[in-house]
Amino acid sequence: MTPLHRLTVLVDSCVLPAVDGRDGLPDWILRGLERGTPGAAVHAYGPAARAASDALRAALPDALTGHPGAHRPADGGSAAAAELVAGGANLHLGVRPGPRAGETRAFVTDLQGHGVAAALGPFTGAGSLRPFAEGAAAGVRAITAARSPAPGGDGVPAVLSATAVTGILRGELGYRGVVISDTLDAPVIVNGWGVPGAAVLAWIAGVDLIRLGPASGAGVHEAIHTAAARAVADGDLPLHRLEEAAERVARLRRWAAQPPMPVPPVPGQAASPAPERATAARER
Repeated sequence: MTPLHRLTVLVDSCVLPAVDGRDGLPDWILRGLERGTPGAAVHAYGPAARAASDALRAALPDALTGHPGAHRPADGGSAAAAELVAGGANLHLGVRPGPRAGETRAFVTDLQGHGVAAALGPFTGAGSLRPFAEGAAAGVRAITAARSPAPGGDGVPAVLSATAVTGILRGELGYRGVVISDTLDAPVIVNGWGVPGAAVLAWIAGVDLIRLGPASGAGVHEAIHTAAARAVADGDLPLHRLEEAAERVARLRRWAAQPPMPVPPVPGQAASPAPERATAARER
């Protein structure tokens, strides 16, 4: 593999595009899946979500299939897991920190115990860190770095801040899983840094998986490759940073591709594994 091809594969391995299920998968996403793109985020609900997930799995059977999901349903993580699995998703992109002690840990444990990876966020590094410490202790598979400003007062979004991602999240909280960016096609990012430039800065800051929104198509994807190649050549983005990110994403994808654990049975049937036991049984 030539160095240029290797870089292309690494970049694709660290990007999560968006699909909506209306017109199948665009050619540029199909090409990315062939080169290492781990999956996609589904921006649809109901039958359209299932159609998008099915198309993604047809192209890549072990695809990482993300969905925003329900916003912390009152009956916990197992209900959210059932909803997401029914739609073909294996990554909950909308897990919000719980305000009460133990709430985040319980939701993450329950959700992941039924085979759906949690992406907890948005993380800024400011305010209460307790829910994120709980999530990290519970083995949360991903944490989403926010577009909101990081601590420091300079207005830099947390997703672009090494202080927030590497210093606080990985350093102070000891988190070792995947860090996902919030979608980068929001005005605060586009107007300040542009999506390609922000993607590079996010990787430098310690983010592993760049999440693109529905507005980012083939042109943005190609521009990200160009920006990454330039940053690597200039020495601003070490190749080992992308290698580290790609390996973390690959571990998440392997975990999420395992068969989901069953939800609790109806009364009178044999009991399913408890969420804690189920989580322990899956790949760490």
